[in-house]
Amino acid sequence: MGDTDKNRYELICIGSGSGGFSAAMAAKAEGMKKILLIEKRRVGYSLCTNEGCMPSKTLLASASVKRTFEESPNFGITASDLQVNWSTVQKRVRTLVEDDFFAARREAILNASVDIVEGSASFTDPHTVQVGDNRYTGEKIVIATGSTVDVPPLHGLKETGYITSDEALYLEHLPSSLIVIGSGYIALELGYLFHMVGVEVTMLVRSPRVLRRLDPDIGFELQDLLRRDGMNILTETQLKSFTHTDKGKEVRFVQDGEEKAISAEEIMVNTGRRPTIDGLGLENTGLLLGEKGEIEVNDYMQTSIPHLYAVGDVTGKAGLVYAATMEGKVAGLHAAGKRETKMNYDLVSNIIFSHPEIGTVGLTEAEAKARGLDVITVKTPMDYIGKAVAIGEIDGFVKMIAERPSGRIVGLHILGPHATDIMQIALPHLYHNDTVFDVLNIPYPHPTLGEALSYPAEDIADELTAT
Repeated sequence: MGDTDKNRYELICIGSGSGGFSAAMAAKAEGMKKILLIEKRRVGYSLCTNEGCMPSKTLLASASVKRTFEESPNFGITASDLQVNWSTVQKRVRTLVEDDFFAARREAILNASVDIVEGSASFTDPHTVQVGDNRYTGEKIVIATGSTVDVPPLHGLKETGYITSDEALYLEHLPSSLIVIGSGYIALELGYLFHMVGVEVTMLVRSPRVLRRLDPDIGFELQDLLRRDGMNILTETQLKSFTHTDKGKEVRFVQDGEEKAISAEEIMVNTGRRPTIDGLGLENTGLLLGEKGEIEVNDYMQTSIPHLYAVGDVTGKAGLVYAATMEGKVAGLHAAGKRETKMNYDLVSNIIFSHPEIGTVGLTEAEAKARGLDVITVKTPMDYIGKAVAIGEIDGFVKMIAERPSGRIVGLHILGPHATDIMQIALPHLYHNDTVFDVLNIPYPHPTLGEALSYPAEDIADELTAT
C-alpha cells in the first residue's frame, strides 16, 4: 500500500473533543474501519475536561462545602474558624483535571482503535486536509474544532486588563473584588463561585435579568436570591469604558440614564464564545457560514457540502458538551449510512450549577405559544416538596408546561436543590412524549426531590379532567 492509500480515510474527524470523538465512535460502531482523529492539542484534551465543565464543577464543589458549613447552625451544628485555602483548592482542581478527567479521556481515545494525528488541520480542498507536511483525504469529514472565548472590542478593556473563564478556573491569586461582565451560565457559575469563596462580586448585566435565554421566572428569581445572598447584580447597564485608577480597575457604564463607575481588583469578561475556524482553510471548501462564523448544518449535522459535517460549538448551536456528544453521534451515524437519527434540540437540557441549581428542558410558555400550542402552565413552589423542606433548601420552583387536551409535557423548568440531577428524571418524559398522566402513574419514592415532578403534573391533570 502506498503513502497515498495510507493517508486515505473513510472518515476524518478534525478535533477529538466530545463531538469529534463521539462521531468517530458512532461511525466505527456502524462498520467504518479507516477513521482518523486530528487533535491540535494533546490527545485527550477537551474544552469540558480541561477548561470548562470539570474544573468549574470541581471548584464549585469546594464552594458548596463552605456553604454547608456556613449554614450548619441552622441544623444544630456549629462550625468555627472557617477559612478558604485557595492554593489547596487550586491544587485539588489541577490534580483531578490532569490525573483523573484528562487521563481517563486520553486512555479512552488511545484505546479506540482509530488513527490519531496531533497537529493543526487545514483544508486544501473539500476532501483533503493538511497537518504539517502530511495530507489526509477523507470520504467524509467531521469538523469539531470547538469554540474560543469571544471578547468584544470595548473601549479601554485591553489596556486595563481582564481575565476570561479560561484564566478564572486556574487563578493562583484570589482577588479581593471582581467585576463580572456578562450574565450567561458561565458568568453566573463563576460569579457565584468567587462570591462563595469570599470575593466581593459585582455583575454588570445588559438585560433586565440574568440568563435571558431561559424562562423569565428563572432569571428574575435567581437574580433576587443571589442579591439576597450578597452578590451585587446591576441590570440594564450599558458599558462605556475601562481604565486604571488608584482604586483598581474601573468600569464606567450607564444605568437609568446616569453614567456610573465601579472599581475592583479584577475584571472577568464572560460575554460568549465564537466558533474556532481560524486557520481551517474553510475558504477551500465552499461551505456556508453564518453571521458569526458558525458552520451551518441540517438535522443530520451536514453542512452545505454533503460529505462535510460539523458538530459541537463550531456550529454555534447549543454550546453544551452533551449536545456536542449527541451531534457527533448523529453525524457519525449519518456518515456511516444510518439516516434514521436526527438532532432534536428540544431534548437538549440546560443545567446550571448556581445556588439554587437550574435545570430546564423543552419549551418555555412563550415558545410553546409561538408554535401555536395551547398549553397549561403550573408553577409549584419548592417549599411544597417535603425533602426540600427537610434539607432546608426551599427556594425556587418547578414549572411544568403541558399541551391541551392531551397533557403531553412540552417543557420543564426547575430552580431548586439538585435541579441538575432532577433533570435526569425529567428527560425521559420528554423523550417519550409522556403526558402528565404518565408521570402520575409512577410511584415516586418519598421523600425525594424527584417527586417534585408529580406536583405540577397533578395540578395540570386536575385542570384537564375538570374541563
